[in-house]
Amino acid sequence: MTAKANAPDCLARSAAVLAKIAQLMTKLEIPAIPRNYALLHEALTGSNTALGREITALGKAPAQDALDAIGVRNGLPEHNSLVLGHSATDLMRTIAALAAEAEGERQKRVNALTQINQMIGRLKADPVMAMSDFASQAGLLLSAVESMVGSETAHCQRLDTLVARLENVAAGAAAAETALLHDPITGLANRAALMNRLAAAYDAEENAGGALLLMRVDRLKSLSDSHSAGASEDALKQIATIFRKSIKKLDYVARVGGDGFAFLFDKVDRDSVVSIAERIRQRLELEVFRISGRDYLPGTLSLTVGAALTEDAQNSGELYRLAMLALEAANDSGTCVYSVELTERAGRAYRRDVA
Repeated sequence: MTAKANAPDCLARSAAVLAKIAQLMTKLEIPAIPRNYALLHEALTGSNTALGREITALGKAPAQDALDAIGVRNGLPEHNSLVLGHSATDLMRTIAALAAEAEGERQKRVNALTQINQMIGRLKADPVMAMSDFASQAGLLLSAVESMVGSETAHCQRLDTLVARLENVAAGAAAAETALLHDPITGLANRAALMNRLAAAYDAEENAGGALLLMRVDRLKSLSDSHSAGASEDALKQIATIFRKSIKKLDYVARVGGDGFAFLFDKVDRDSVVSIAERIRQRLELEVFRISGRDYLPGTLSLTVGAALTEDAQNSGELYRLAMLALEAANDSGTCVYSVELTERAGRAYRRDVA
């Protein structure tokens, strides 16, 4: 295994992307809020080529609702949370309507029962009341009962409508939650879902030891740039199929960026991590990719892998950072497993850059 410290290059690329996002925001007059940054970042660095066209088609000073709709349609986590927020608002409104309906119906029943009790009280007080008085009271009793029965029927119909609304809200919230945790192109888990899984692994009472592998699909971005719209989506779907077949039942795979994927393996050590990475790389390199109706020879795409063992980190965030450090230090189409030396090397490079 060989590695090189190219963290400064990675920082330079990130700075260039941020600068381009700022320029686009100024040019298109897009509000500088976090979810718009996320939307433009995905358009510039992701493999969803249609996203950029959707944004530019809105023209200058696009409405925020239109930008949010694009983000939701493309399954960006920052925007899926908006859908969950709308679902929560609809849920609260429906619950409030149910409460108001129940209170209104309760009051009607109280009024009807009051009339009935009054009639019963008079009959008990004067069992031999005049026939005319009895007929009058019987009419009031019948009217009260009819009113209560009619109100109950209407109440049931309104309840059915409100329950249907609740079911729709629940279905929408479930769909939004699914979208929030899945990549819209590949159907794999996304970064948010991965971080939840990592946190759960560290929270477990028994941690048998595992590894996080971050993988960059080499040449995917250039393939996307040099082919028609939809080419990268075709490739990503085939890559996802390969990756699903590369894991066992207790393992986990997610898409964490435009050309980035992550694997979480259970019960592995440093030596087996390298073997696993090589096995997955070989599967990818041997694949004949069919993109835009054309077959591409094996070796069209490859992988660069950075890995970190759960024993090297105290929590999920640190594990991800260490795996990313290893990925940045890996040679193209190579594998680098984190070691303390990488942290020391990155620290020395940082000190040189700021000196």
